[in-house]
Amino acid sequence: MSAPPYRQRVTRADGRTINVALRRAHLSYCFGACCCGRTDRGYAAVPVETYKEEWLKRKLRNVVHLTKGGCLGPCSLANVASLEFDGQSIFFQSMSQPWQISLIFDYIEMMVRADRFLPPPAELAVFTFDYYDWNVRPRQTAAAAPGVPVNPI
Repeated sequence: MSAPPYRQRVTRADGRTINVALRRAHLSYCFGACCCGRTDRGYAAVPVETYKEEWLKRKLRNVVHLTKGGCLGPCSLANVASLEFDGQSIFFQSMSQPWQISLIFDYIEMMVRADRFLPPPAELAVFTFDYYDWNVRPRQTAAAAPGVPVNPI
């Protein structure tokens, strides 16, 4: 599955201009930080090879950037993955089985084919959660004063 080679010209701080290939999505998964994949601490293993195998097998390199990284946040959920697709964020928890990773990639391919962000299918939705408050925070109206929180804590 390939995508048109959209690019953006960016001038670095050293003055050199670089063509940056744009992606539809970025899938990041936590590995080896404080909990995710830390079997020595009683957490489930992260199927690291499955992430890479699915990404390569489905030929998503030009569509999705894949990152194995450190802590993504909610450690009590462990084995967390984060997907940004067309500017929308969705988090997955307890991703410790290869079939779950395959579901994430099925979901990505479904959105690429639809050419838009979609809600996850039911079998994957049970593992999703919102980590940021973007979806629950009341939208600020134009009448609200700049710099004043709409929903102060």
